[in-house]
Amino acid sequence: MKHGSLRAKIRLWKGRILSCFTKHPVASVCGALILLYVLFELVAQVFVYCRDAYVTTDIVFVAPEVSGPVWNLPISDNQKIEMGAILFTIDREPFELDLQREESALELAKASLGKVEDQLGMATSEIQLSQASLTDARKTRDRILELSKEGVVSQQALNDAQKEYEVALAKVHEADNTRLVSVQNVVVQNAAVRQAEAAVAKANFDLRKTTVYAPVAGRIAPLRIRPGQFIQTGSPAVAVVSSKDWRVVVNLPQGHLAGLVVGQKAWFTIGSDPWHLHSGKVKSIAPGISRSPQALEVLPYVAPTTDWIRLPRRFPVEIDIGALPEREQLFQGADATVWMIK
Repeated sequence: MKHGSLRAKIRLWKGRILSCFTKHPVASVCGALILLYVLFELVAQVFVYCRDAYVTTDIVFVAPEVSGPVWNLPISDNQKIEMGAILFTIDREPFELDLQREESALELAKASLGKVEDQLGMATSEIQLSQASLTDARKTRDRILELSKEGVVSQQALNDAQKEYEVALAKVHEADNTRLVSVQNVVVQNAAVRQAEAAVAKANFDLRKTTVYAPVAGRIAPLRIRPGQFIQTGSPAVAVVSSKDWRVVVNLPQGHLAGLVVGQKAWFTIGSDPWHLHSGKVKSIAPGISRSPQALEVLPYVAPTTDWIRLPRRFPVEIDIGALPEREQLFQGADATVWMIK
């Protein structure tokens, strides 16, 4: 009896609901939609599901620091390389010639420095000799001056002694000026030597930079340069997809940010392997985004529109995928789907 009574009540409620839908179809549909919306919002407070995600890592664009034709290109597309491996070599001959020229200029500058240092030494010796001659001339003049007062020597002898003293004094001044000029020449030539040394160091630096090494371990992106091609300083020549710091970036609607914390567990699938569920942890949550592509280039920008539907603002959240890159090959930019329970 009890089971029959329960089934009767269920049939009664079904009848009433059907009758309500029949009599008030518009209101019933609106009520059902409102109920579904409320349920969706309640579920969204706890459960996060987003397909706007992708797999990414760092891409390092390698540009040469010197210009020249590519002499050697030992790498190929998608090749796995280690950090420090040779990516390409620029023709070394022009830079070797530059180094030889600068080394010759340095040798010449050092030779000139030695010459002016010798001149400075000679000028110093000349000052000492002229000062000794001046001392002798002063003593002779003073002695003759005393004798002239006693009338022992003539005025002509006194005049000759005074003249010899003045000549000796002039030679001291001349030697001193010569020494000052030599000191200035040594200073100038020392600067020339330092300038030549800097030029040699720069030529050595340029020569070393003709060989370009991989700054990170990873795989080579499709090459756009070929042997013999002339490449310019600062222009990206090779891109290396880093094997470190692989992560999933999910653009979450702003409504899912409340309650989301760094370190929280997340599950995801990736487009290149859609049938395997992987786990990770929230690595970072963007504290802000740019409202337009040109506003703040240092902040991420996520387009809020599709063809005609305006989407809610989305914020990039990075998911640390742990050791997954060690177990299987990942692809930069592959789609991903993320689930989280807040």
